[in-house]
Amino acid sequence: MKKIGEGWQYSVYDLENGRVLKRFNSWPKRFWAIVKRIFPFNRYPIWKVPSYIRRTKEKAIKSFEILESNNIQREFIGNPKRLKGLDYEQDRLVPLHDFFAKSTLEENKKIVDKFIIFNQNLLKLGIVDRYFNVSKNFCLNEKGEIVLTDIGELMDNKEGILEQRKKRIWAVDYIAGCIKNKELRDYFVNQMDRSFGLNPER
Repeated sequence: MKKIGEGWQYSVYDLENGRVLKRFNSWPKRFWAIVKRIFPFNRYPIWKVPSYIRRTKEKAIKSFEILESNNIQREFIGNPKRLKGLDYEQDRLVPLHDFFAKSTLEENKKIVDKFIIFNQNLLKLGIVDRYFNVSKNFCLNEKGEIVLTDIGELMDNKEGILEQRKKRIWAVDYIAGCIKNKELRDYFVNQMDRSFGLNPER
């Protein structure tokens, strides 16, 4: 079983049957994953790391609660199968950051458009990916459809969703900055502003 990825919450392993195993990271693994990401601690002080670690688990628990109470189609989230604790299996799909790196600007813009429609449909169900993390939390299936594969950062709180939209969370460097092509990055932010942006006074 080959490890193919790691985030703050999960390590990902290829099951070699068209599926992946997402194993929730231990406290030390989460600590190390977070420290690597926020070093040299200019924007995020190291003393906040324990609270970040705690919140990763809280978010994962809440996300499973949201999925259990929502009628979202399973193929929209990679047909997950929950295992022990917070671990789960899921379809192995093509991450959007891999697609963006190999495709033309026009192809990528069409994927951004699909991403927006997908998230508008999620919003109609009352849920969103907390950060609209386009390049890391979403994939393409064999039909070229958008799939949300990181299901550990869901949000269904109306006030919280509004706050994320007011903050234009998709425009922060952690999200938009992961799109390496500047023209595509600008297109993504502009389209997200048009589709999800809210005036601060609203």
